[in-house]
Amino acid sequence: MLEVILSMPPLTLLSAIALAFGVLVYVVLDGTDLGVGLLAPFQPPQARQQMNISLLPVWDGNETWLVLTAGAMLALFPVAFSILYSALYLPVYIMLLALIVRGMAIEFRHQHPALFDALFIGGSWMVSLSQGATMGAWIEGVAHNGEQFTGGPLAWLSPFSLYCAVSLTVGYALLGACWLVWRCEGELAAWSRRQAIRLALFTTALLAGLVIWTTQLHENYRLHLLAWRYSGPLALIALLALAGFILALRHKREFLPLAMALTLFCAAFGAMLLAVFPFILPPGLLLTQAAAPPATQKLMLIAFGTFVPITLLYNSWGFWIFRGKIHAARDADRP
Repeated sequence: MLEVILSMPPLTLLSAIALAFGVLVYVVLDGTDLGVGLLAPFQPPQARQQMNISLLPVWDGNETWLVLTAGAMLALFPVAFSILYSALYLPVYIMLLALIVRGMAIEFRHQHPALFDALFIGGSWMVSLSQGATMGAWIEGVAHNGEQFTGGPLAWLSPFSLYCAVSLTVGYALLGACWLVWRCEGELAAWSRRQAIRLALFTTALLAGLVIWTTQLHENYRLHLLAWRYSGPLALIALLALAGFILALRHKREFLPLAMALTLFCAAFGAMLLAVFPFILPPGLLLTQAAAPPATQKLMLIAFGTFVPITLLYNSWGFWIFRGKIHAARDADRP
């Protein structure tokens, strides 16, 4: 593994790191507010209003990372972008449509709470499941000839991609529960605390199954995930995060459960990258084969290095300005 990293052109390695960073930030930020939508059907309208208010200032900033990451992939690895989106256009279109509907539901809930609650819930579930299926199809491998996709329109649909869809959705629900513990109060926070424990155990079991299944997909995956000097630290971080999560909930901490859940997500994301490296489209297209010309990579990395701090500052400022607990109110009391 180390030899492969050292043999790779630094510019391509930096491009891969930039792309991975963008994906990770999107997953942990938007995954959290998607998780709130996944839990909304289990709460009455008054609690849904608290959930909605907690997301209003931040949901669009979180989704900025999806645009940034998609643009970076198109510019940095155009061959991979072309093949991947040809293979996954159906779940990607479903995701984009659901994101639009969901955003509209968050912004206009006060106009018709019952209707927009339904759209918010449906959109959250569709986005989460389609993202998980997309991730699963990518890990399992995309049929191509090095230049274009060679499979069928439903090639992405498989038992593994469906398992990934369920796993990511449960993981997002865990992040959503932790968000509600942090931002809400009263019965909603207490209910979220109880669900967070169950969802954490369920997520951990699904992740363990995912790692085992992934090792069976390709020999490269098995060798990388069983290389304990690389996978061991990730497993240790995940276990410590899970232990910290349980302790934080028992001691009724408010933000720490979310921080620990996000750490667990980061460890799982690191294991996924470890398995597929050095492929951009596993198991047949290397990062070096799909990379844009060096001049394009330099230009895009400069742009990425400019926009990322601004976006991070915008996100951080938004979280700081709208920090604090969300108080319960009735829909009829809203202006």
